[in-house]
Amino acid sequence: MDSADTITILPADRGRLAAEGGKSLDASLPKGGSLCLATSLEALAGLEAAWRRLEEKHLKPHQIFQSYDWVRAWAETHIAPGQERELMVVAGHDDGELVFVWPLVRERQGPFRVLRLLSESLAQYGDILAIPGRDLEPWIDAAIALLRREGGADILRLRHVRDDATAFRHISRRFRSSRLTERAPFLNLSAFASEAAYEDRYTSTQRRRRKKLRKAITAGLGEIRFETMPQGSARDVAIAEALAEKCRWIEERGRRSHCLRSPRLHSFLTAYAAKPGGIGRLIVTRLTAGGRDLAWEIGLRAGQTHFAFITSHVNALTDYSAPRLHMDASQRLAIADGMTCFDLLVPFDSYKESWSSEAVFVRDYHLPLNAAGHLYGLAYLEALRPLLRGIYYRLPPAILRLLKPLIGH
Repeated sequence: MDSADTITILPADRGRLAAEGGKSLDASLPKGGSLCLATSLEALAGLEAAWRRLEEKHLKPHQIFQSYDWVRAWAETHIAPGQERELMVVAGHDDGELVFVWPLVRERQGPFRVLRLLSESLAQYGDILAIPGRDLEPWIDAAIALLRREGGADILRLRHVRDDATAFRHISRRFRSSRLTERAPFLNLSAFASEAAYEDRYTSTQRRRRKKLRKAITAGLGEIRFETMPQGSARDVAIAEALAEKCRWIEERGRRSHCLRSPRLHSFLTAYAAKPGGIGRLIVTRLTAGGRDLAWEIGLRAGQTHFAFITSHVNALTDYSAPRLHMDASQRLAIADGMTCFDLLVPFDSYKESWSSEAVFVRDYHLPLNAAGHLYGLAYLEALRPLLRGIYYRLPPAILRLLKPLIGH
């Protein structure tokens, strides 16, 4: 067997994906182990059946962002010929069985070539999909060696790695900290045996406030209705409206969000929703009053976990506080549907505190792959970015609006 730093191209009969746009390689892995770097949609399609088998047996809910349908929908809508963005999906097989998947993408950021978790910053959590109980160390080491040789990048950057992620222990030992730690809040729904038990979590003051909100909305707009939208054109329109209002909300606060403003986001969400029944699914809910839209949630479901992926409301009707009622209805629906966890995702904004009971730490890491990567990591990720980010989130909206022409959208 070759040394740990040596990766050899496999014979043609073991390099099935090579003919489909992938590069099949081997390394110091367990006997019968091999790695493949898939860099095209054709190579990705060649992994589909095995990828689905792996996730059906072993996917953790937070790994919905590494599921095949999510990866495929993002690649179809965000990668095009001629763009400086390329698939870099590392797949590991053991005696022909897919046991390891690390979905990455290579992008150019200024003069630097960066390997990132595929679908950032839409991917709220970063992890590696692998069979539990296996020693991940040789697979991660071999994958890093493969990426050094074939990835064509200066640095490997991983965001939002949860403390309970499959790869956390290995990533935290091998990678450098990017000096950013956040918390992802969630509500443990298993604590509520029924909707009545959920209602008991409210104080008398909170119940009176909610009753007052309902009364004001009904008096001003009409009867309140909460609904889950079926797949179809009406849901697609609702997604578009929710995204537009979210962008307006961000605009009013002087903030910026490239992913929410991207014209590809709507295409991605509708493409993901149309995938043929994978491990995760999209769920869109809407709150209306008198037939008038008030608020939406574009949620994700995996296993028994509900992810409040994108929440939005009609900004012109902010004074009605409809998001409070929508969140209450969404959590009740999750309980009724048998969910045991309601994940509000990062960041831990103040409004999420009353809707959550616990939180998990998420951290950012990076691994330089050459001298340029060391410069990018030390100067930007470890020094400049944490400083600028701290300043940015402390500035009031009025100042941010003045600075917007300088910092862009």
